[in-house]
Amino acid sequence: MRLIEADLGEVRAVAVSPDGRFVAAAGNKSFGVFHWATGEPVPGTQGLGKSEQIAFAPGAQWTARATFGRLWLDGIAAPVSLPPNPAVRFTGGVAVSPDGKVLVATSVRNSSEQAKLERWALPALRSITGVDFWSPFSRLAFSPDGEFLAGIWSSGFELRFAVSGGLDYRHRMPRDYRFTAPGFVSFDRDSGTCVFGWDGEFHALDISTGTSKPGRRVEALFRDAAFAPSADRFVTVGDDGRLKLWNPQSWEVTREYDWGCGPLTCLAFTADGSAGVCGTADGRLVQFDVDE
Repeated sequence: MRLIEADLGEVRAVAVSPDGRFVAAAGNKSFGVFHWATGEPVPGTQGLGKSEQIAFAPGAQWTARATFGRLWLDGIAAPVSLPPNPAVRFTGGVAVSPDGKVLVATSVRNSSEQAKLERWALPALRSITGVDFWSPFSRLAFSPDGEFLAGIWSSGFELRFAVSGGLDYRHRMPRDYRFTAPGFVSFDRDSGTCVFGWDGEFHALDISTGTSKPGRRVEALFRDAAFAPSADRFVTVGDDGRLKLWNPQSWEVTREYDWGCGPLTCLAFTADGSAGVCGTADGRLVQFDVDE
């Protein structure tokens, strides 16, 4: 276990670059990109925080995130930007397709009932046709095979076909539900299971047969969760300061870690799944080896 004293305020989102060289984190105070090996901040990458999700460019040239309704591209090697559009407000969900060819972000125009998926071709960052009749997702995730794009927000979850945007599955929360975390969505490495949820429960959705159907609902206290990419493991972190490994067949906890760092607020893994990083409530980043 290694600590990065990032001083970001409570960390809301973390991401690791595809090549494993950088970790980006957004807190309620600020945002920053850090060298994975040394923990040192990357010059020129500090900025406003409060983003719910961060996406890296395939070559780690920049990060994408939404904050205060605007989509920010933070250049790592050199400055980069998108043409501003004052009529568009971004809701938080950003992702890059598994083949590295498309950046997507959720936007709204005038009201949440007019949400849209904005899309840009990479590496040119050329705007391409988006998807209308979208939902105001705060987090997005592509399935590893690129077939599905899932999104979650405070009121529900949807699984959609990545190319067309067509709806495959929807889950809505009760109107009186009160959440403290933005929710999470994650696919296993074989793209056969999608798990999503909020801070009191998570749901396993079986998509292995091509027709999505609800699997298991698990009650659990956590702040964020994700599948470890290289192994058959599901991981949660929570306010109790514990990282928990779950068996995704039985949905029972098989191992726990407590590094004494206080509440753990968010979670991400390296592309090869050998290591991960957690954010903390006091603005630090906890790097760990998956098999330590």
